[in-house]
Amino acid sequence: MAYGNPIRILHSLLALCMLCQLALGELMDVPGQPSTGSEVSLSLVTSALAYEDHEASGDEESWMFEAHELLGLGIAALIVLRLALAFSDIPGANWRNLFPWLTASGRNQLAREISAQSAGWKEGRLAAPEEGESVARTVHGLMLLTVLGMAASGVTLFFGWNEHGHQTAMIHTIGEAHELMAGLIEALIALHVLAVILHIRGGHPILNRIRPFAD
Repeated sequence: MAYGNPIRILHSLLALCMLCQLALGELMDVPGQPSTGSEVSLSLVTSALAYEDHEASGDEESWMFEAHELLGLGIAALIVLRLALAFSDIPGANWRNLFPWLTASGRNQLAREISAQSAGWKEGRLAAPEEGESVARTVHGLMLLTVLGMAASGVTLFFGWNEHGHQTAMIHTIGEAHELMAGLIEALIALHVLAVILHIRGGHPILNRIRPFAD
């Protein structure tokens, strides 16, 4: 499938921003929190709470933390833009490309691809991109939905989190869901990168399909 340049550019921006965000999350010190690996979290819960503590205590700002916060807002905006483009006529942008399982024909195609290709997956082989469109689209759609879920739960926690540490049952549940989605998006990103590597090893020009302004 050919993707329009707006989708290609947006894909590249999202990939770059998310890689930077992961790096910042690993390297930054969260203000008001111990800077050990077990305490520093990518979660918006700890970020929001730490930010309140930081403002109250007057500690020196962490530029990495500030960049992490701002970049998170930028990624959320890019995700919303991508979903808005799902209702445009840009090649490759339509919502059916992101969520093929929402239609009967899409579900049937997805089932056929999984049935035909699952044996190859077990051996580390992927079919040519044009033979696995529905599977790839499904992974992309799940990634976007997961990031949206993380953003929505994070905003809820930002405003609902009790700085004194006594959380309601609803906020506690939303916090657990937020952490679960964080792990899910990391797994989906790893799966996406692995698929690209396997396609390249298989001689498939996968990057030309999504590289901006590529022929």
